[in-house]
Amino acid sequence: MTLRNVRRSVAARLRLAAVALAVFSPLLPRPAAAALRVVTTTEGLAALVKEAGGDQVQVESLSRGIQDPHFVDANPMLAVKLRQAGLLVDVGLDLEIGWLPPLVNQSRNPDIQPGGARRFTAASAIHVLDIPTGPVDRSLGDLHPAGNPHFMDDPRAAVAVVAGLAKKLAQLDPANAAKYAQRGADFQRRLDADLARWKAALAPLRGRPIVAQHQTMSYFLDWTGLRAVAYLEPKPGVPPPPSHLAEVVQLVKAQGVKAILVENYYDPRSAEVVARHTGAKVVLIPGDVGGMPGTSTYESYLDTLVRLVAGAVR
Repeated sequence: MTLRNVRRSVAARLRLAAVALAVFSPLLPRPAAAALRVVTTTEGLAALVKEAGGDQVQVESLSRGIQDPHFVDANPMLAVKLRQAGLLVDVGLDLEIGWLPPLVNQSRNPDIQPGGARRFTAASAIHVLDIPTGPVDRSLGDLHPAGNPHFMDDPRAAVAVVAGLAKKLAQLDPANAAKYAQRGADFQRRLDADLARWKAALAPLRGRPIVAQHQTMSYFLDWTGLRAVAYLEPKPGVPPPPSHLAEVVQLVKAQGVKAILVENYYDPRSAEVVARHTGAKVVLIPGDVGGMPGTSTYESYLDTLVRLVAGAVR
């Protein structure tokens, strides 16, 4: 076969392939659109993004549930993850103020800067508690000027955040807006059923006193009706001196406190001192989704938290 014939044969095959592609391509399954890459600051927020986004999102957290979210090592690899993010979801209310801003700046991703089109701050969706009424300075400890950022232990807040996420995802991915809205509604229905079960377990304990390590449980106390009579920290983020622990011991005895609740990323030694002098029980609780084995979803995290608290306070 001559070179001219070879060329003619190749050209004929290419034309035939083009015709076949035009005829049969509409019948072939289309490749799935790439999932939106979402980066969250905490494991709890990652769980809520999965609830809102399902298969349409690929989620990665910059921290783990066993870590204190105030203090995360801002290593350069986290900035690389942020550079590739199609959406950044942060808690807000200055929870991540010590480590997130430099990472966002280093990422050189303009869309995830504060107020950016691909930034969602979860606190914007909730009713914020513990907003200081007067001047805030370092003499008050690590107080959050805009309010308490530890709202993940309140299922009402979780429902509001998922609803906000569903709207944000719909803005970024309009083709799947109906799916996001449906997933948000499904999550609310599940949480409504869970709330009835959790309230049934906690209702007999309404008004019971507890002691906590840090002001991380304001939202949990608000929806459960439990009350904190003291905190192990004299001011947020300030280690307790012996004189303060002595005051807590007296309060525990006077109020009949049965449980000292401490997130398991905190050092429990101060709690153990108080327990030793009062007979109250130190209860280590998960600080977030993933904070203990068996808490990989939001509902399993709340199940574990309610079970531990109810068992200790009863």
